[in-house]
Amino acid sequence: MTATFSRRTLLKRTAGLASLAAAPTLAVPAIAAAPSKITSFRSTSKSWLWAPEDFAIAKGFFRDENLEVAVVATERAPNIDALLSRSADIVLTPPDQAMRVQMKGQPVRLIAGMVNKYASHIVVRKSVLAERKVTLDSPVADRVAALKRLKLATTGAGGAPDSLFRYLFADNGINPETDVQLVPVRGGGAAMLAALKQGSIDGFGLSSPTSDLAVRDFGAAYLFEMSTRPPPFFEDFLYIAVATTDRIIKERAADLNAYYRGLARALKTIGDHPEVYSEWAAGFFSDLDTNLFKQAFANNSKIYMSDPRPTEVQFRRTVEFMNRQTMSGVDDRIPSTFAFKDWADQQFADAHAKRVVR
Repeated sequence: MTATFSRRTLLKRTAGLASLAAAPTLAVPAIAAAPSKITSFRSTSKSWLWAPEDFAIAKGFFRDENLEVAVVATERAPNIDALLSRSADIVLTPPDQAMRVQMKGQPVRLIAGMVNKYASHIVVRKSVLAERKVTLDSPVADRVAALKRLKLATTGAGGAPDSLFRYLFADNGINPETDVQLVPVRGGGAAMLAALKQGSIDGFGLSSPTSDLAVRDFGAAYLFEMSTRPPPFFEDFLYIAVATTDRIIKERAADLNAYYRGLARALKTIGDHPEVYSEWAAGFFSDLDTNLFKQAFANNSKIYMSDPRPTEVQFRRTVEFMNRQTMSGVDDRIPSTFAFKDWADQQFADAHAKRVVR
């Protein structure tokens, strides 16, 4: 081997090493972080009220935020105790249920709104309404008076149907303790329908689709259809909100931000592309036949907030609602110092707004 050959070989090898050094670095696939998990409690398994959360799960809106949402249906109400016992990370709840514990100094806050119509309906046997000569078109006072001496099912004391009945009774001079019988029924919509079928109740308060099924299959009729024909007080009434605790806000702010973004995306999609929501909902509410689904979708697809930020107007209306549930017109459990900041934490709405602007 000559010296010239050796130098040539060395130059080739050196050039090869140089070309490797100049070549782009091969990308190493990043290992995706495991999604965080949030446990969300609700009172029933399936309802138009919490359908935006189900829609966001099905469409992957939470997954896109690297968040997994585990849903727990308790088939009872209220569920605020699940927050305080640390069983739940968030609860889908009527705001007045959260306010009842907030007024006692419990560290619960609303972080988002979902539904701004009081979409728990009141259905009663058709035969009873015919006997009392009232319909959905009758004046509010006449419809409320027709509920006297009836057995009316609710999800339990403090639940949304119970609160609605008490508001209507107190606002129309009817004593809910003596003039009617409010019957707590556990087991969700199926239990309500079974009780109606068996004749153990005359009617109930609950959301769609249970109320729709009662009308279609169990001889009931709407006395108050709250989605599209509510009493004026319930226009822009925050009815379903997302509640959590100060501890979760402090320890898991990033996860709550991710949840807020996924929910906001779902609500915006529902508002901007109702056909997408309708296609999904037809499969989700598969127990409704085509005609009943069309009616239910028309009634319920407009109950959602386009922006999940709770407002001060909604806060004041919730306080008024609680006052007007009492015969005296004043709920003496509400401290005079109780303010919007005690009710809602706006940091997640603010963070989302800044993100959207960018």
